[in-house]
Amino acid sequence: MSSEPHDIAHDLSRIMRDLVTLIRRATDPNLLSAPQISILSSLEHGPRRITALAGEHGVRTPTMTTHITRLEAAGTVHRGTDAADGRAVVVELTDHGRHLLATARQARIDHLAARLSHLTEDERSTIAAALPHLAKLTATPTPDPLPPAARTPQEDQENQEN
Repeated sequence: MSSEPHDIAHDLSRIMRDLVTLIRRATDPNLLSAPQISILSSLEHGPRRITALAGEHGVRTPTMTTHITRLEAAGTVHRGTDAADGRAVVVELTDHGRHLLATARQARIDHLAARLSHLTEDERSTIAAALPHLAKLTATPTPDPLPPAARTPQEDQENQEN
């Protein structure tokens, strides 16, 4: 196996896609969709602006607003205004949202644990040893800027003014 960054990135990208698909299959789509689980996870550590959520999830702000409207209708999030800027909308988890997120997360963990139980002890140890290195890949000090396709024209204008 090559240790060249491009080769690793190619293989890791393919394997991660397959892992995400595997994990998503464990979630009851009638409970929460994969994007909804992801959004609720983003809110787990406190309220967030809709624009920040959109950037994190690689979608435009209107798309995120649609997701939030659906989550709010389901009673999983509460929408309010930012105390520092009354024009900005912030979203936070409700107790119901925390409960559904925990339920979905546990189903995913159980499903993946069942798959891992079919591997040898050495294979599981190898995966466990790689986890800190994979976590290091995601530990970026500042978020990457949004690609142009994920920004609204208003966000482009705001970035040019700053």
